[in-house]
Amino acid sequence: MASVKLVPKERDWTVVITSCLLCTTALMATCRAHKVNLGCATGFLMQASAGALSAIHSYTEEPHILLTASLQDVSWLSMVIGLPLVSFGFHWLNGDHLAANSVAAVGILIAGSCGGLATEGRENAVSLAIAPPLLSILTVCLVTTNLYGILGSLAIGLVAVAGEFRLDELLGLKEVIVQNVLLTCGVAALLRALDTLSQQAETT
Repeated sequence: MASVKLVPKERDWTVVITSCLLCTTALMATCRAHKVNLGCATGFLMQASAGALSAIHSYTEEPHILLTASLQDVSWLSMVIGLPLVSFGFHWLNGDHLAANSVAAVGILIAGSCGGLATEGRENAVSLAIAPPLLSILTVCLVTTNLYGILGSLAIGLVAVAGEFRLDELLGLKEVIVQNVLLTCGVAALLRALDTLSQQAETT
């Protein structure tokens, strides 16, 4: 019986490039945020890890099943825990330590209780987990008139609803590309917002 040779998948360079941009932007955010708040730095680092794995997975012609599973897990955790940690930093700098600890605790709790769910359940968990931190960041930025924080929160919020609004079909791009671009813009904007909030905290 003749052996069947699997046809390797073609590299999607657009996914590779946007994933590398996300990774680079998030790494830069990590390096700058660690001087301000370690919670934010950890959240940005998780986004960078997800971007790096996505780039490697998209570049590899025959990705190993372990690499695929790792990408799914890290991408999920970067949203469910990473974003609450970023929100933690915003609240901490704003002086609301109770809200900071609560947002981080909710993200960790959701990650611990929903880790074994199927793909659809995990997607629902992401929407549930990122809504409170994004709304809390948005609230802090509205109160402090931080435009970059508002734009960053909205950009990352669109990631969760990109599939429902079919933004990929409207733009003619893959969903992962749309998500990478939105996350990159969101991370860059939130970093700028964090710098602004840190400067305001130092002057008060």
